[in-house]
Amino acid sequence: MQPYTSFVVVAVVAFLAPLIRAMAPAILVPAIVLELVGGIIVGPHGLGIASSTEPVEVFATVGLACLLFLAGREIQVDRLRGPLLATSLAGFAISFALAFAAALALHAVGLIKTPLLVAIVFVATSLSIIIVPLKDARETDTDWGQQVIAAAAVAEFGAVILLSFFYSGERTGPGTEIFHLSLFVALAALLLVSLTHAAQFKRVTDAIQRLEGTSAQIGVRGDFALIAVVAGVASQLGLETILAAFTVGVIRGMTSGRGELQEERLDAVTLGIFIPFFFVDSGLHFDLGALFASVSAFIRLPLFLLAILIVRALPALIYRSRFATRRTAAAGLLQATSLSFIVVATQIGLMLDIMYPATATALVGAGLITVMVFPAAAFALIGEPEIEAAGETPELEI
Repeated sequence: MQPYTSFVVVAVVAFLAPLIRAMAPAILVPAIVLELVGGIIVGPHGLGIASSTEPVEVFATVGLACLLFLAGREIQVDRLRGPLLATSLAGFAISFALAFAAALALHAVGLIKTPLLVAIVFVATSLSIIIVPLKDARETDTDWGQQVIAAAAVAEFGAVILLSFFYSGERTGPGTEIFHLSLFVALAALLLVSLTHAAQFKRVTDAIQRLEGTSAQIGVRGDFALIAVVAGVASQLGLETILAAFTVGVIRGMTSGRGELQEERLDAVTLGIFIPFFFVDSGLHFDLGALFASVSAFIRLPLFLLAILIVRALPALIYRSRFATRRTAAAGLLQATSLSFIVVATQIGLMLDIMYPATATALVGAGLITVMVFPAAAFALIGEPEIEAAGETPELEI
């Protein structure tokens, strides 16, 4: 198979997924689900007309970095403070304790290789997926909506930090890891200060403003350069690129206004080109047959789905004193919605050979079910009108 044949097939699948979603509104799943399914259908374990060739991998790798950058940009740090932050941190701590206990049990019966990695997968929530139905239901500014968003942000950020710290490409010991992480934090702080005080460099800012409306698209180039530079430094320090891209996204969210033309242009490039390649490419690696290869493989998916539900939904009980029972349960279901991070983490687990292929397949399958079922069930509980399941293509999921 020619390398660019797969590239063409993946590009066509990426184009058709949101189109099919728009033409068939009864399909109450986000377009990323259709992108993954499309990759499965055309991939080596489906029709066999596409595979993860080098051109596809390049676009998918850039897509992963862009996905995490945009997910980080969604986090509104200024709202993560006071009782809201304290409650979210407490919920995350409870989730991690439950996740580690569940992972140890699964490891004891031989279903997983690395309990810590699976525990980290269990605690993640896809903020970028649940934010769309929350906006559609006009819940983003309510106390309940803010609590759900804060809990999802803490879970997403915490999971990324843990994954980057414990599963970087070059393991050199805890002391070195902490030293490298400290250097990276210093670099992030320097970047934040630089962007915050950028307006003081009048000649530079004037030149950027002149170039912004031209073919140079200087704002988009600048964001790509930030991702590349920080990701490059992170790789030299032995930290995963996911931490770098996510951190730069958080910093950009703190230093730039929402809804600006520059962000719209960046979204057009990342969501329109690179991120769909990542999700379709992830589908190419999905081996559906691995779920049925043995009895142990077959039972993984329901067990993982149950674990995700318990780990992320149960801690929502700490909201019971503030919200009605139905809203508490709905918050738990939204917190248990996760896909993007699962895809990222399982790919890393497979690359490092610390995860069984059947485990990775079952985890992604469980994530697909959470996206398709949990948001719709959550809003049915609180009596909202029908929400277009995780919305008009959230597309950013970690």
